[in-house]
Amino acid sequence: MNTQVLFNEYREGILECIHYGTVCVVNSQGILASAGDTDWLCFYRSASKPIQSLPVLLHGLDKKYGLTEEETAIFSGSHWADEEHVRILESILAKTELKEEQMVMLPTYPNRAERKEQLIKEHMPMRKIYHNCSGKHLGMMLLARELGEPVTDYWKRESRTQKEILSVITQMTDVPVPDIRIGVDGCGVPVYAVPFHAIAASYLRLSQPELIKDAALRRAVEHNMDILHRYPNMIAGKDIICSILASSPDLVGKSGALGVYAVGIRSLGLGIAVKIMDGSHDEFAAAVLQVFEELGYDDPEIISKIKEAYSDIILNDNREEVGFRKAVFRLSHETE
Repeated sequence: MNTQVLFNEYREGILECIHYGTVCVVNSQGILASAGDTDWLCFYRSASKPIQSLPVLLHGLDKKYGLTEEETAIFSGSHWADEEHVRILESILAKTELKEEQMVMLPTYPNRAERKEQLIKEHMPMRKIYHNCSGKHLGMMLLARELGEPVTDYWKRESRTQKEILSVITQMTDVPVPDIRIGVDGCGVPVYAVPFHAIAASYLRLSQPELIKDAALRRAVEHNMDILHRYPNMIAGKDIICSILASSPDLVGKSGALGVYAVGIRSLGLGIAVKIMDGSHDEFAAAVLQVFEELGYDDPEIISKIKEAYSDIILNDNREEVGFRKAVFRLSHETE
């Protein structure tokens, strides 16, 4: 596949690291701009969560179990197990009578270092709901129950639960089911691979639901985006790039493991996908800012929040400034 240099990292002015990857920007007419290969198969990883959660809304399970909008929003998130997330997850367990031990993943500690250190200091054990994917899993478990299959089978790729999620993936990407490849995600559930441009196209549809043909799915996307914008911390956490973007009703962005990031910009009618090929996550914010600059998108408040939370300065273990990273990619427009 064709990749391009996206980021360079320097130490003492010496080029030390090069991050290759690819970027794709689509509008309702197709591919608008790119850097690198737009056709290769790419796993969504957790960037699929705002799509995988849609069957919960399609079946009205939020209303059936009396879930709040804040609780429903976490089905789309990669939460950081902050106190607000744990409160929400425990409330969902209580309302639905699902059991934490029914989740397929192993117990863990939160991703956020301060939370992990706090829990260890308090001699608190690892829990499954601390896993960043636990919201997604609870949504799938509710769907499995609704479809009349064992809750504990929700993760199996041959289950009705996963087949229904696959049907939504194909509608959001326009990729036929036989052409969607399925693997196993880090948390144990199926993960989907589609042509790279199709990931961008699905985020275009998330940001512009009016492009979705199916009326029920369109309403589900509209509702999901509304609640994510009202409760942006549920998609990730305070000061995390996904939540910063979701704080604007014009934007939706979601990270995926091993260097995947996807964005939808409603006002510009654009969907964007970025893949950093070495799997690094350190460049996500810089990638978003560079794409904004290339596309002429200017939201001073959001850009300021991103820059405040993420720096291009590289620090060592002693918190000393030792280098910097720089975005070097440029988007090639299809008309050029």
